[in-house]
Amino acid sequence: MRRSQALLFSTDTKKLELLNTPICELDLRFEGTIFAQAIPVVKHELRRAGITKLEPIFYISTGYGCIAGQPIIALGFYDFDPLLKDLNEEFRGWRYSDADIFDLLRHECGHAFCYAYKLYRRKDFRELFDVQGHFFNTYPEGDEFEYNPWSRSYVNPNGDYYAQKHPDEDFAETFTVWLTPRSNWRKVYRNYPRALAKLEYTERIVAELGRQPILVEVNPTWMIEPYQEVKLTVAQFMKANPRHYYAKATGYVDVDLKLIFRKQPARLNRRQLFSRFARAETFIKQHKQTLISRIANRSGVDSAVVHDVLDKLIQRARALNLWLEKENADKKLVELTALITRMCMNYKHTGLFFPERNS
Repeated sequence: MRRSQALLFSTDTKKLELLNTPICELDLRFEGTIFAQAIPVVKHELRRAGITKLEPIFYISTGYGCIAGQPIIALGFYDFDPLLKDLNEEFRGWRYSDADIFDLLRHECGHAFCYAYKLYRRKDFRELFDVQGHFFNTYPEGDEFEYNPWSRSYVNPNGDYYAQKHPDEDFAETFTVWLTPRSNWRKVYRNYPRALAKLEYTERIVAELGRQPILVEVNPTWMIEPYQEVKLTVAQFMKANPRHYYAKATGYVDVDLKLIFRKQPARLNRRQLFSRFARAETFIKQHKQTLISRIANRSGVDSAVVHDVLDKLIQRARALNLWLEKENADKKLVELTALITRMCMNYKHTGLFFPERNS
């Protein structure tokens, strides 16, 4: 990799870009992530276990959970990109391994099964899992809960006693142990009579209901905090101060691009938008070859360096969804040329694109 590319696309630069990006503007997708592998595997485990009518809906959100009363499962956005995983560990202190992701999916599918078949209304379920009062309204707020580390009434696959938080979590943790291949739960919990009874109940209730139609009407509009609606930046969500990244981010051009271009105008239909405005990404691409030739000749910088700078600006203009008014195109071209020239001359004389920031 050329030095210019290494500077422009450095890991610290990418992290700063992510931290300053509103969550709703992240380009997140299932393809290429652990979820593309894990979700089909866990769905296969459900079918192999005899659960054939339940089809959980998965979506990307601000954390993991299952919508109360619905088989709709939220997944944490911070696990959909390797750098987001790194930032989550840096600023929030933890990260999930691939094995953790599989267990989280099994756990949430346990909630989904419980809700889809309304187990919380059954007398046998309420007695065995000690449901007191309203199943959902009695759920404790926050992550703090009392637990007995010596109890033999609960499964405890992760050593965090999470099954003791609430009957809802007790069943989901029990379901996770029961569903996990080669968990050998009968042997592992043979000396835990009540926990074993819950595992055996899970097996019986799946045999009874697993091939029956679910009892709820699934409503996808019940999704809570889909990531596309979360306007907080990643830094705000993670309570992170990205200040120390500015000195290390050798290719951070977002501030400069925002001074030249603007956000997409609101309250315009598509015809109005494209008649008056143009995407900054498209604008830069249109002038790319001319700019490479002109700036390389005038500055004496290798054309490959100018090419790398333009690639970076195009990428970030697209990510930031920047636009310009067509009537200001000549002015914006002058401003863009000045930015690229400054960056290239800095690189020629100092080896950095922004020496004033990175020194």
